[in-house]
Parts: sequence; C-alpha cells; structure tokens
Amino acid sequence: MHLKWTSVATIPALMALTLTVAGVPRAAVAAQPTVCTFEEDVVASPGLSSAKSSGTFTSNGETGTVSCNGPVNGGQPTGQGTEGISGHYGTKGGDSCPSGGAGDFVTSFTIPTSSGAQHFTNSGTFTYGGIQQGLFTGQFQGDRMSGTFVARPTQGDCATAPVTKFHVTNRGALK
Repeated sequence: MHLKWTSVATIPALMALTLTVAGVPRAAVAAQPTVCTFEEDVVASPGLSSAKSSGTFTSNGETGTVSCNGPVNGGQPTGQGTEGISGHYGTKGGDSCPSGGAGDFVTSFTIPTSSGAQHFTNSGTFTYGGIQQGLFTGQFQGDRMSGTFVARPTQGDCATAPVTKFHVTNRGALK
C-alpha cells in the first residue's frame, strides 16, 4: 500500500493529533483518593452480649496509629500518625453480638506531613453485622472519610461475658 501526502501541513497536523490523543488518557485519569489505614483498641461500656444494649466506646485519646498513601490537607505524609475514637453504639434500638447494629463516632487524627502536623476530625455513623468467625465487620460514613472496619473482640466472648474490649482495623478514603 502506498500513501500519498497531499500537503506538507499534514505532517505537523498528524503529530499534533498524536500528541493530543496520547495525552488524553493521562489527563483524563482522575486523581486517586488518599486512602488511610488505621487501628486502635477500644473499650465499650457496658459491652456487647447476646442481649440488645446501647452504650459508649472510646480509645481513650489518640492511642491508635494511622498511615495514609497520599496528601492530607495538602501535605504529603512523612510517617505514621496517631488516631483516636469515641462514640455510641446501639443507637437504633440496641446492638447485640448476633445481630450487630449501628452507632455514631468522632475520630481524631494527627498525621506528620511535609507541611507540618495535620490534624482533622471525622464525624459520622457506622453499621455492622453480627459476629462471624470471631469478628464484627462493618462500614462507616463520615464527613471527611468513609470506609470499612473489622473489630476483633479482645475481652469477653458474647456468651458468658459481654465483649468490653476490641481491636479495630479500619480502611477509609479521605474526602
């Protein structure tokens, strides 16, 4: 096959078209959200059992850890930060080990970044299912971050004693 160019101007036009098309995928890719993983130990009172109840939970300050994979308030993380949570469970008629439930929370984060320590809070609600294979799993929706969590009971067993302590692992995307 033989191609015939009808104009010298065709070559620059084709080059410009090639560069434009080649640049489209890069420009069209949306910025990826900053994903943070964090974990903490929480104390629940009066605790979860087979009977429905409501109560409070806390990590007693920023005693947990947090790591983020992208900018936080405009600064790139330079290391692991701290995190703490408090809130209420059983806010929709009571929670239990077999059924799970719902609640509200406020999480506080402090993350070292290239722009200095960044502090922010995340307030919202959560839901979770009943205990399965020794774990509770759920989702949280906050004003700054939403995601998922897994809570592993560390004190209590739901049957002979209420679960009053948990180790919670979370993964969320910053808004």
